[in-house]
Amino acid sequence: MKYLLDTHTFIWSVMDSSKLSESVKEIIQNPDNEIFVSGISFWEIAIKTQIGKMKFENFNILHLPNIATQYDFSVFTPSAYDYVTYSELPTVENHKDPFDRMLIHSAIKNNLILLSKDSCFTNYEKFGLQLFW
Repeated sequence: MKYLLDTHTFIWSVMDSSKLSESVKEIIQNPDNEIFVSGISFWEIAIKTQIGKMKFENFNILHLPNIATQYDFSVFTPSAYDYVTYSELPTVENHKDPFDRMLIHSAIKNNLILLSKDSCFTNYEKFGLQLFW
């Protein structure tokens, strides 16, 4: 199976796995699964760190791509088609976060199961999102 990590799932995977559900830990640790972290997540972390919404004490975010590789995560890069079709994803419940929405859209368009604890993501299942926590 192919899975895409939500940004918080990626961070928790490499920083504090106690926040992950047991079933998500099993998925991530199963060598038969392909686990992706999106370039969108790296961008979100950089922006939110710069504006003070995220803080990593004693940790340099520049190491995150290498850490992802050490965890055997593949980096998912949205295609030009993913970007230009982004506007097709309906806005639900006033959910306008562009990082979340691009991860959701990428998961739908590329048939990836999104690993996320974010409860508002369930609103996108009717549009084809495969979601697991």
